[in-house]
Amino acid sequence: MTRPRYTEELLKIIFFVIGIAFIAMGFLTFAGLIGPTASSTVQVSEVLGLIFVMVGIAFLAAQGILKSIVLSKVRKREELLADGTRVNGTVEKVYLQRYTKYGRNYPYRILYSYTYQGKVYHHKTGFLWDKPDLAEQDSIVVYANGQGESTVGPGSY
Repeated sequence: MTRPRYTEELLKIIFFVIGIAFIAMGFLTFAGLIGPTASSTVQVSEVLGLIFVMVGIAFLAAQGILKSIVLSKVRKREELLADGTRVNGTVEKVYLQRYTKYGRNYPYRILYSYTYQGKVYHHKTGFLWDKPDLAEQDSIVVYANGQGESTVGPGSY
């Protein structure tokens, strides 16, 4: 499995696992292997199972929405790399994103700025799983379009 490049891609994985877990809990409730506790608000096993399954389906639906967002971002990145205008940008900061973890790894991100059509833009990259060999004020290749969207060229880091 490839490592996620975007936050939405990481959330997609999490929502998929949680959705499957809720649906499995619902089926276990329907099978009578688990049931409501004495302090549970819902005391009927079938209703509890239905609630588990419905929450699981909601997580899977959210996962589907996140999947379409990721596909849109991937298409946009490919489009920018193919048709975007190549400009020189400047690295503002390279940092380890400590609140995001995948497996045993934390991703890096690059904050960068560039000037396109007389306007200065500030953006950040997606997740980078290997430490970039860049420092502040280094030059970086950016592909941009007129809508203010950009991506960093694959060989830039």
